[in-house]
Amino acid sequence: MSATALPMPDSPAAIPVLLIRVAGQAMAVRQRDIAEILPLPRLAAVPEAPPILAGAFSLGGTAVFVLPMSHLLALAGPAEGTALYHHLLLLPAQRGEARFALRVDRVTDIVLAEPQPLPKGESFNDCVEAEIGQGGGLLPLLSVSRLITVYERERLQAFALRDSTRAAIFRPGEPG
Repeated sequence: MSATALPMPDSPAAIPVLLIRVAGQAMAVRQRDIAEILPLPRLAAVPEAPPILAGAFSLGGTAVFVLPMSHLLALAGPAEGTALYHHLLLLPAQRGEARFALRVDRVTDIVLAEPQPLPKGESFNDCVEAEIGQGGGLLPLLSVSRLITVYERERLQAFALRDSTRAAIFRPGEPG
């Protein structure tokens, strides 16, 4: 087995998940929902951006807009560690869609875990799709696709597509 290979699951229902920290809270996301884990680069301010956007950066000439996961989940706890060690979870994008990344305090591990269903009505905005056993306790398994509502996603896509070129990230806002 290579150094990066995951061990074989004990159960056929086990899936690879990323263990993350957000505002001092431990949680998990499905590995398949994340295109790439990136270190936090210097972010450029985006003129006229919605308040939820932390900024943007260029990845291979493509603008990537950053959303702090703590804001999406309304978590008020302080971020762990310094920004130097924070991570971005790059989300997959369809052709022609803007790119987004979620800022987390840290990705701590990638493990195989068996999701356990939640009792009905015990999920914040349906963002928590299940729980996983980890370290003697249970962690929420977040549904990345449900973190942003359809309305919010449409608004963010419209904004990002309007300003998705590298030059647009750095130019002052133009009067509409």
